Amino acid sequence: MARLRVLFVSDVHYRPDLAGEDPPRAAGLAKIEEIVRREEPDLLLGAGDWDLGFDKDAFEELAAMTYVLTIYGNHENREGIRAARNADGRPILIPDGDAVEFDGLVVAGISGNIGSGRKWHHKRPEQFEAEASSLSERRVDVLITHEPPSEVPFVPGNPYGKRIVSKAVMMVRPGLHFSGHVEYPTQLVKHGGVKFLHVDSQPPACEYAVGAFEDGELRELRIRRSPVIPLKETLAGGLGVD
Repeated sequence: MARLRVLFVSDVHYRPDLAGEDPPRAAGLAKIEEIVRREEPDLLLGAGDWDLGFDKDAFEELAAMTYVLTIYGNHENREGIRAARNADGRPILIPDGDAVEFDGLVVAGISGNIGSGRKWHHKRPEQFEAEASSLSERRVDVLITHEPPSEVPFVPGNPYGKRIVSKAVMMVRPGLHFSGHVEYPTQLVKHGGVKFLHVDSQPPACEYAVGAFEDGELRELRIRRSPVIPLKETLAGGLGVD
């Protein structure tokens, strides 16, 4: 099987209505399209917080350039992310507690952030766990959640990680877990036998990662514009490149 080239982005926060006060956020779609043209991924995976500017038209403009699969976070155009389709008609939004396959790569997602359930993007812990349980008997190469897990040492103490996300990852045991939501440096960490990728694509830095997969397994990862590094070197000492 040929290598599959995957682009990872999260927290783009595209707001064209803020052009006068926050030009980098207003340029979010153009920036992601520039990255796609540069990197030429086979697949783009998103961990949410595309924000209000990513309506159906914006998503489908991006999906005309590369295949897009994503979850939602807590800052989204709710109708747009649910209505957008790839060129083959498949939704860009990954169904909660389900897995989809793209060119041999099995991707699953649990959207939203942990909350009381009062807001549309909230997931109560028991709901989050139930959706993870529905995936526990399936092969999952990449599991996407918006919030990061606790205990994984993205930064000392990982103050914003959630225990229920950690529990979900251990239930599913994906080859790679991918998250966003907080302003931790974009990095790859190996912890508890699982690879954890955290990406922060907020402007103006617009960090991202590009991975090469073979038979569903991550073989290489490049973060931002750094040289391609073999995975065994990327994970040396527990931390990826920044």
